[in-house]
Amino acid sequence: MPDDYSYINTRVRVMRTKLLDGRALDSALASGSYQEFLRVLSETDLAPNLRETTGEGAGLGELDRALSRNFFDTTRRVLSFADGDAKREISVLLMKWDLINLKSIARGIVGGRGPEAVMDSLVAGGTIKPAALQTAANSTDLASAAAAITVSGHPLAATMRDGAAAYNASNRLLDLEVALDQGYYRYALSVARNTSLRRYLAREIDVTNALIARNMRQGGQTANPNLFVAGGHLDAAGYARLAGGDAGGVADIAAILEAPSLEAAEVLARNTLDIAARNIAAGDPEGVGIILDFLRRKEIEIAKLRLIARGKFYDLATEQIRQEVQA
Repeated sequence: MPDDYSYINTRVRVMRTKLLDGRALDSALASGSYQEFLRVLSETDLAPNLRETTGEGAGLGELDRALSRNFFDTTRRVLSFADGDAKREISVLLMKWDLINLKSIARGIVGGRGPEAVMDSLVAGGTIKPAALQTAANSTDLASAAAAITVSGHPLAATMRDGAAAYNASNRLLDLEVALDQGYYRYALSVARNTSLRRYLAREIDVTNALIARNMRQGGQTANPNLFVAGGHLDAAGYARLAGGDAGGVADIAAILEAPSLEAAEVLARNTLDIAARNIAAGDPEGVGIILDFLRRKEIEIAKLRLIARGKFYDLATEQIRQEVQA
């Protein structure tokens, strides 16, 4: 298999044509019941993953598993097109979901949520082996969870250990999560050889620092250099200004800082990165941008289908579901 983005992107462009367009999502929204919603999905490329959703007694749990399997299969297919350096770079994109999953496991352990609830919160698109995730989710403390990831040999094992140590030192989830961010981006930048990938990662780091700075300000705390994620367009002094509310004239970063709630800030952050991915895909059609943009679009598709499914299952008004999908 090639270490060649021209070949990989040709395959991914074909996969992109299979994503649900606005008309297909409108059909799902317009369905009169949950069963009709499932019928609409059965007429799409999601059909092979939906068999258990129509069984006797099947509900949202079965649909969630089907959508997770579809997302997992999609990411694995993209990865299968690549070899060499390109495969390592695509793996870095998929590791963003590993980062999310490590945070979910850590939060679940600290919050005493229990293994089943933790496993239900995980995203199926990452690269950590399912058995390692299950063992980590079953852990009763962060050190044991970190050991489970270490045994798997995953590149982010040290990152999980750093997160556990950060939490044990401060007893603050923010410190744990930033330690995970720092480790992931440090590894990602060490792998990235593609200019557009490095440019996107720098943008993602800027957005991450903006969210961290916003959390610090909301908590009435001053800038903490230990909570700075290196690798973006800001140095430590720029991060200190960011934590003080100075976005340096960058409109989308300022909007994140000034958002009325954490939820609103996260929506703005996602929108900013969606735009960045689209721009990189358009500006570098022979690089990793096409893949990056496709993976983000696929993630959005699955998230929207989950929202529509819940609305139909609980018989919410179509307009209410539409507003949640468009939020």
